[in-house]
Amino acid sequence: MLKENDKLAIAFSGGKDSILMLNFFMDNPIIRDLLVIHIDPGFGSDIDSVEEYLENNGVIYLIHRLNIKSEIPKSDEHPCFICSYRRREYLFRIAHKNGYNKIAFGHHRYDVIVTFMMNLLFHGEVATSVPVQKFFEGKIKIIRSLYFLWEDWIEYFIRDQNLPTFTSNCPHEGKSKRDEIKKFIDLYPHAKKNLYKAMFNINEDYLP
Repeated sequence: MLKENDKLAIAFSGGKDSILMLNFFMDNPIIRDLLVIHIDPGFGSDIDSVEEYLENNGVIYLIHRLNIKSEIPKSDEHPCFICSYRRREYLFRIAHKNGYNKIAFGHHRYDVIVTFMMNLLFHGEVATSVPVQKFFEGKIKIIRSLYFLWEDWIEYFIRDQNLPTFTSNCPHEGKSKRDEIKKFIDLYPHAKKNLYKAMFNINEDYLP
């Protein structure tokens, strides 16, 4: 995922996953340059608290403000898709403009499982997120450093270290297709582990 002297940007939402990444990468000796990028979608989150936290940790950061809610009535797409697409667009733009070749996203094992299910149900393909993903002919790479961590492990670390988290105040929180899939998976105690296992256990003899 990382090589010596990499210039790494962190996609920092302020949630538990990006807080964990920041605390890990701040002390990583092989990273030459670290840039924290926070994209504010414009739903009234406490930007001042986010900025204060980043200032106190002594990291270089950029905050870019969007107005996603103004775009939602103009599109037929789901609000969560618009928000995700725009935030990723500006993350790429900012990283590339400032010469950062890798962007760390806070996707963990449960996110990977949900993406697997989303692709099956809504795109008709067997696919999910990968730990390292190239964009623009390899000029930028996404790394998912929490890929093999369960979400509850991350939650334990945040509690144990008494670390703060910040919310976006999104009015669509808990209403996305991803949230619907999570609720379905949570109905079955062993579903998460079995779905994760299934991604590495493709039985081609029983596929057309």
